[in-house]
Amino acid sequence: MRPPGRRALLWVLPPLAALIGWGWWVGLVAERETRRELAELQARRRQLERATQVLAREVSALKLEPAARERAARETLDVAAPGEVLVILPPRDAGRGAR
Repeated sequence: MRPPGRRALLWVLPPLAALIGWGWWVGLVAERETRRELAELQARRRQLERATQVLAREVSALKLEPAARERAARETLDVAAPGEVLVILPPRDAGRGAR
């Protein structure tokens, strides 16, 4: 018996090349998706860091400034200080439910 020759290579090489090309393409697409997801996560992290800084400043103000505590209490409880007028407006979409 003869060892497999050129004919066997002609049958094996094209599917092997196609398989390698397909694997390369799938890897390329996955890398692009991963890079896009990483960019989105980094943007979200920056957004959360800014929000954390704002909240930390607010907490600090509430701890140190009596006026900030008074303002927060009035906003949270919907109350007015003596001499102030409290105006409560209906929600914007209150009239839309009747349709």
